[in-house]
Amino acid sequence: MGKKLLRLGISSAVLAAVLAGCGNSGSADSATSSAATSAPSETSATQEASSNTNTELTVMVTNDWIDPATPAGEAMAEAIELFESQNPGVTVTLQGAASTDIKESFQTAALAGGGADIITTDNSGHAIDLAAMGLLVPLENFTTDEELIQKYQPGPLDSGKFQGKYYSLPWYMNCCGMYYNADRLDELGIAVPTDWQSLQDALKQVKDAGYGGIITYQSAYAFYAFFYQNGCKVIDTSGEKPAVTVNDAAGTEAWNYICSLIENDYLVESFKEATSWDKAYESFGNGDATFLFGGDWCASGIQKANPDLNFGIACMPQGKEQATVLGGWTWNINANSKHPEIAYDFITFMCSEQADPVLAPGGRHSARLDWDIQKALEGNETLLPLAEQFSYTMARPAIINEKAIDKIIVNALLEVEYGQQTPDEALAELTQNLQDNIDSNYN
Repeated sequence: MGKKLLRLGISSAVLAAVLAGCGNSGSADSATSSAATSAPSETSATQEASSNTNTELTVMVTNDWIDPATPAGEAMAEAIELFESQNPGVTVTLQGAASTDIKESFQTAALAGGGADIITTDNSGHAIDLAAMGLLVPLENFTTDEELIQKYQPGPLDSGKFQGKYYSLPWYMNCCGMYYNADRLDELGIAVPTDWQSLQDALKQVKDAGYGGIITYQSAYAFYAFFYQNGCKVIDTSGEKPAVTVNDAAGTEAWNYICSLIENDYLVESFKEATSWDKAYESFGNGDATFLFGGDWCASGIQKANPDLNFGIACMPQGKEQATVLGGWTWNINANSKHPEIAYDFITFMCSEQADPVLAPGGRHSARLDWDIQKALEGNETLLPLAEQFSYTMARPAIINEKAIDKIIVNALLEVEYGQQTPDEALAELTQNLQDNIDSNYN
């Protein structure tokens, strides 16, 4: 496969990284964490450490994992202590960054030849951008595709696949489901929608009763599910160059269904202001919306918005096939690392059962195929419908500058929402804008 390079994208990415590094220099914490060592184990890290008794791994994570006084920070510190005890001579040091800045902070340092040995990234395209710049080590240096496929859920694994190579180990995952106002559905005698038609029927009945329909975060996130359920990838990344498929027969049908929700006013007015999840929680919590599309993190947000709301959670209504969209984070190795083998041992450890306690405080779910969902959700079974979707959860297109793709799709939806374009006009412009973005980033 020919090597694709950023054309306009690489120079703009470098500039953006430098500006982000200057503008956000105070947002990335320099907090660190390390622990004592004890008993050895037979790993490649141990073998390398034996020749260098002062091997230090630097690991960039979001600030959630830094403070040992918090449950998440305490669990991370204990996991690091366990890894160090199994790998004498290796010291792990954490570097903190805000979740909104972590990719840019790492990118700035890595482009200058430095940066942490390891970085956690959002699986919404961060690793693809970094891999396209040559800043990540491909996992084929340490393992085989077959071994990865046998161990991890396909959606999270594919989120780190670029030009036929895997660059990310999936850490934890979530996906989009449907929250519903249980009391309202009971009041109106509406069964929880399970497919596109029953969703439309329910929304009509809700509207006729004077209530609002759907709210979600103003992002393409939830809407990907409808394309995927209809067999459309939006952008096909299997070839030499990504190909826009949003306007093929399956994509057009999915787009028209989404636009029918908008044109029938089933998407509540507050969607226009939902530029953060908090706005979506508020809309659902105060009864403005009857349904909310979002992931497992929404449960706590909704409870904060309205502790008395009686809500339920269901799988996304099914189209021609079952599908929903992926969220979560991955582990990646810096191409500048002087200890890539030890780094791989660490990220393998963090994705293993030994480090599962790190995921417990936030109710996060491992992306391993052997993850025991039932056990993990004991006492919190309301979230089970979300986890039951994991096997058919799909990553957003693994394309350079996926963040721009999200904005392009949202802008097209808003054109229809505000009545500026018909669905056909918006789809034509969406298709062209997606193609222009690909052309600007790929040779």
